[in-house]
Amino acid sequence: MLAYQYLSLALATVAWRVSPFHPLAKFPGPLLNKMTSLKLAHMVWSGKRHLVIYGLHQKYGKVVRTGPNTISFNSYAAITPIYGSSNAFSKSPAYKPGKIHGAGLFFIQPRDEHNVRRKHWAPAFTPTAVAGYKPVVEKRTNQLMECMVERRKGPQGTINLSEVIQHWSYDLMGDLTFGGANRLEMMKDNDVGNYVESGQMATVAFESLGEVPALFDIIWYFPVTKTITLLDNLAAKLLVVRQQTTQNVGADIASHLLGEHDTALPKLSQDDLRMDALFAIQAGSDTTSGVLTFVFYYLLANPKAYERLRAELDEAFPDPDAPLNLDLLTNLPYLNGVVDESLRLGTPFPGLPRITPQGGAMIDGVFIPEGTIVGVPAYTQEIHPENFWPEPEAFKPERWLPEGLGPGSRARRGAIMSFSFGPFGCLGKSLAVQEMRVVTAKMLLTYDLKFAPDFDNAAFVEGIQNMRTTIFRTPLNVVATHRR
Repeated sequence: MLAYQYLSLALATVAWRVSPFHPLAKFPGPLLNKMTSLKLAHMVWSGKRHLVIYGLHQKYGKVVRTGPNTISFNSYAAITPIYGSSNAFSKSPAYKPGKIHGAGLFFIQPRDEHNVRRKHWAPAFTPTAVAGYKPVVEKRTNQLMECMVERRKGPQGTINLSEVIQHWSYDLMGDLTFGGANRLEMMKDNDVGNYVESGQMATVAFESLGEVPALFDIIWYFPVTKTITLLDNLAAKLLVVRQQTTQNVGADIASHLLGEHDTALPKLSQDDLRMDALFAIQAGSDTTSGVLTFVFYYLLANPKAYERLRAELDEAFPDPDAPLNLDLLTNLPYLNGVVDESLRLGTPFPGLPRITPQGGAMIDGVFIPEGTIVGVPAYTQEIHPENFWPEPEAFKPERWLPEGLGPGSRARRGAIMSFSFGPFGCLGKSLAVQEMRVVTAKMLLTYDLKFAPDFDNAAFVEGIQNMRTTIFRTPLNVVATHRR
């Protein structure tokens, strides 16, 4: 009888979702997507959601119903009302992190509550604060150049560049987050704690099961969570060490979260601090290392772009061993074009799900009922011909130069959604872009890079999986020869 009851409930739910009386009935989309959120979860798990969503918009048009209560807008005009205005929509329940205790900045869903927590974070990313991180970034980047030599393997001296960059990014974010209390030394010791995989698995679980929050709560009690909480446990330990550190305390990110600079801010609970520390490490390292892997892949796959960037860097920095002048680095047009183009093609995030407010909302001339999950798919916008033309799917750093790609060319910076916008926009954007510039410049000034002889381009592209984190199933294997 219980089984019949549950089956009847499920059938009634499905019937309602596909009926003409459902509030979203007028929006086109695949039947299975309308029936169950499990289809969306599977789409995320495949790592190819960005391509599937792109295909759905190609088939159904600007507005697509991608789930029982989910609408996707392939519309530049939809970005501002959903994300960019002061009245931007709150985050959807997809941001609920399972059964983890604590409310970190990234996971806070209501816009107003999120704005309050940002006050703890914002001072850590002012221009002055970011400039103060330069010695740490410089030290770790110099260590990365040395690590390249140490990681050579085989007769060809092959280097897994994607892995080396991952280890650099975690070491750096450990320093920036915890200062002298950091214990992450992956470039030196490798990832002996399996923290990179742990962070990525946690992100995949969060992103996939966030489409079905109730299922996330159930799976949280399965043994797999022991692996995905490894990085969380490490962050908790480093936070305790940092809290006990009273000597030589610098202006690290933790110092702002702990209120060491502004005692007027309310104290955060230990669980909240742990969640914010975890977010600082994972978001600051995983996303940056993923985009940098794309930077070097695209440069090596496009030799003319590689040569042009190297020529620009050689002219700007005749002494490759001298500290990089950040002001000069920031104003190199082709380097910025390479970074922008890699962000455009290398961060195919989901639709950054938001929930429509009470009373519903008009989005690009379309009324959406209240309580509906809405989003703009980043990848679909970032290769949309209305935003980028010509060759919207090609790597062309020249499109960001004043002359663009010729008469009629388009490059809408506002369509790059890598760091989101408005109240929920990423505070660490300027730091992340600075890190990308520094590593790209230092690498090309120091080494001549080329694909390893056994590098399989097709396998590399096919092995790219995007679930908010980017997983490279095939390593970016290169050969690096010291230039001087």
